Amino acid sequence: MHDITLWPSVGGVLEACGREHALDVAHLARRAAPALRIDPELAYVAGLLHDVGKISVPLDILGAERALSVSEWTLVRAHPVEGEGLIRKWWPDAPASLLHAVRHHHERLDGQGYPDQLRSLPDLTALIAVADVYVALREARPYRVSRSAQESAEILRGEPLPAHVISAVLDAAVLCSASRVV
Repeated sequence: MHDITLWPSVGGVLEACGREHALDVAHLARRAAPALRIDPELAYVAGLLHDVGKISVPLDILGAERALSVSEWTLVRAHPVEGEGLIRKWWPDAPASLLHAVRHHHERLDGQGYPDQLRSLPDLTALIAVADVYVALREARPYRVSRSAQESAEILRGEPLPAHVISAVLDAAVLCSASRVV
């Protein structure tokens, strides 16, 4: 994985798409990966790249402090598919599991996620989905304050995501508690 050619592009993409969030998701995913028998490096890269498709969403929409319009929400909801496409272009031999995780990190087991309304998720995809939710809950947003670790865990346990992955992420979050967000 160390020889991929997309690394020079990653810095600019991460800056535009929320570098701190991507790094926190990546660190948490890497920490939880061994409990799920997932390669930690693969989990880290998937965490870094999960929101890369947001590069196609205007910054005024990404940073909006108001409710998004239907058309704006449609643009935001397209970011997983955009991300998968960008990675395929930059990294033609990217692992299929990484591409799946990027495309489907907003899917939920009840079929209410996007973009494809899946009802099952492989563990890497579920790991990125769970880590993304946990980190987002712990972050302050323009429309709400950050949530405590305990409150975030309670909310996460109510999400339609695999319980074993939620447990692995919450265990990893305890180990990461000295870090910035998680």
